[in-house]
Amino acid sequence: MIDKNLRQHFRIAKNSPVPLYYQLKSAILELFENGYYKPGDKLPTEAEFCELLDISRPTIRQAFAELIHEGYITRQKAKGTFVSVPKVEGNFFMKLSSYDEEMKSLGLVPSTKVLQKETLPTPEGCQSLWESETSLYLKRLRYADEKEMVVVETYVPSAVFPDIAQHDFETSSLYQIMEERYQCKIAYVDRVVETRLADEEIQSLLHMEQPAVILYVKTKAYTADDRCVEYSTAYYHGERNTFKMRLIQQG
Repeated sequence: MIDKNLRQHFRIAKNSPVPLYYQLKSAILELFENGYYKPGDKLPTEAEFCELLDISRPTIRQAFAELIHEGYITRQKAKGTFVSVPKVEGNFFMKLSSYDEEMKSLGLVPSTKVLQKETLPTPEGCQSLWESETSLYLKRLRYADEKEMVVVETYVPSAVFPDIAQHDFETSSLYQIMEERYQCKIAYVDRVVETRLADEEIQSLLHMEQPAVILYVKTKAYTADDRCVEYSTAYYHGERNTFKMRLIQQG
């Protein structure tokens, strides 16, 4: 039910040269800034705003459309319109660090759930990357502050990391185990990123509404002597992650 005191937070001047939709949008943003509405809160419906402010439905719809486009609010089918949860802004393409290190640097608490861990015949896609008849296949669901952020599928060569499947990947990172237990340090990685629609399994694991857009990232990790020791594919929650990068002018 709409808060009866909400009306006092709006100063809509119908005779102003400033478009009504823009006045409404600005007033809603001010409510976000002063904490009246917090991330995850449900907003009044278009019909409720129409009744509350005595302005037309198309005006409300235009204000909402801009707020959605700019990432301030999201619509969930059959549920309503909600204040967006801020995205996790990572330096994924600017520096090399483990997921746990990245989340901790942002002031978030990382955690991991291992969904699958087994030694398998090296898949065809990895046979050109390393000479090992078998590889560890590791599938993990990774969280930040208990929110599902990314599903990661990883292969590493058993010939380089014998018995690595015995390790606990929920309390230790893969790179940490590689370095501390096998004296194998990652020197650089190649990454490719693209957007995709999530399949049903990824939607369910990341608790996403359909249709769901993910950031799909492929990673190949190498040692200093150019030996590939990891291949992974990651499915990042599109509404909870954003990455930044720095481009440097050469010459």
